[in-house]
Amino acid sequence: MLSSGKRSLSKEDIRAADKDERETLLEHDSDYDEEMLFTVKVQIQEVADIMRDNVHKVMDRGERLEDLQEASDRLNMAGNEFREAARRAQRKAWLQNVKSRIIIISITVTIVLFIVGRK
Repeated sequence: MLSSGKRSLSKEDIRAADKDERETLLEHDSDYDEEMLFTVKVQIQEVADIMRDNVHKVMDRGERLEDLQEASDRLNMAGNEFREAARRAQRKAWLQNVKSRIIIISITVTIVLFIVGRK
């Protein structure tokens, strides 16, 4: 007779049982196998679903990383353009300052020469 903690039948259990008992034991064992098979199939399906979900998440993450990389590249280019514009503005301001000083010095020298020349 099948003991209560066993999950499958041994050959000795089947041989020791009479014909009616043997059919009952084999039927019970078959039901257990079908139940186990169904459980395994359900678990396989769950794992497959989880794997599909993970693949989708990885693909979405890759797309977000690409978007982030593009935004980073655009920001880097904008920073470089700003730096160049700031340098040009700084050079222009410096040149304008130099021109203003040259004009002021020229006017001052002209006035001094004009005053010295009149005496």
